[in-house]
Amino acid sequence: MTESGEGAHARDQGGRSGAPGDGGGPWWWERRRGLALDVVLGLLSALECAVEGVKFSETTGVPVVLGVLLGVVAGSVLVLRRRWPIVVVLVAIAVTPAEMGFLLSMVGLYSLAASDVPRRITVWLAGMMVVGALIITVIRLHQTVGQEAGFDPPAWFIPLVSLAAAVGVSVPPLLLGLYAGARRRLVESLRERADGLERELSLLADRAEERAEWARNEERTRIAREMHDVVAHRVSLMVVHAAALQAVALKDPEKASKNAALVGDMGRQALTELRTMLGVLRTADGGTRAVPSPEADRGPVEPVEPERVPVAGGGARPSRLADFAASASGRSAGADADGAERRQG
Repeated sequence: MTESGEGAHARDQGGRSGAPGDGGGPWWWERRRGLALDVVLGLLSALECAVEGVKFSETTGVPVVLGVLLGVVAGSVLVLRRRWPIVVVLVAIAVTPAEMGFLLSMVGLYSLAASDVPRRITVWLAGMMVVGALIITVIRLHQTVGQEAGFDPPAWFIPLVSLAAAVGVSVPPLLLGLYAGARRRLVESLRERADGLERELSLLADRAEERAEWARNEERTRIAREMHDVVAHRVSLMVVHAAALQAVALKDPEKASKNAALVGDMGRQALTELRTMLGVLRTADGGTRAVPSPEADRGPVEPVEPERVPVAGGGARPSRLADFAASASGRSAGADADGAERRQG
């Protein structure tokens, strides 16, 4: 049989109905309160059909026990309304000639209309329910009106009253069930759309974070490249001053001592800038920062602080400052080397 939409929705929520202990009900019930409601409705329907089974036994002459048993079995089928609503409606149609199952027919029609059963089947079963109720009402009214003396209604009275009674009993639960099913499907579609939008926003946030990380890595690479140029200039100046030191070492020891101190300062500053460059590169992996060596504190040269260097346009570049300092120191070292050569000549 086709299952109801509520049972399908319960399994769509991750199978909670079959896992006791997680707040869901057993079998096809989504919640325990749904199970309790169906059990109560089944008991009430069984009690109603049992009482009506006694009247059916008195009218037809069948044993009372058989009539009561038939009513209990037929009424208790209402417990299956969420799982097999078609079965509930068929049982209600089957017991209609016995004039029992009023609650069974109304709740069964509601459950059928609210489920995911195709509308064609729902319309056919509802039509069968209306026709059955119409026939039984016409027969009962003919028997009742025929027993009353002095009451002679027109020919259209009994069919009209019977049709109104059949429609009034069958159509309201059908319409209410259709409304409940449409509302449930609308809520499910809105929930699915909300989940889809949430997933899309999560993907967009992940992509934005990836782009930001890529931009940070690119900026670190650019800064490290410019600091590499600074270190290269420092090493070039060290080579120049080393050549000047070699030229004046024998003739001017004092000048040679100053040049040696300057070469040492430049070497320490180059090491400091190299460690800073490595620290900038390491922040992309472990977030470690470069620690200056103790030797860097011995000289008067202040290390370059990368935190003060602007990373996005508008400010002075480290390479420009380094070029200016390198060219100034180079001119000084070149003048010292030329003077030493003139003294040697």
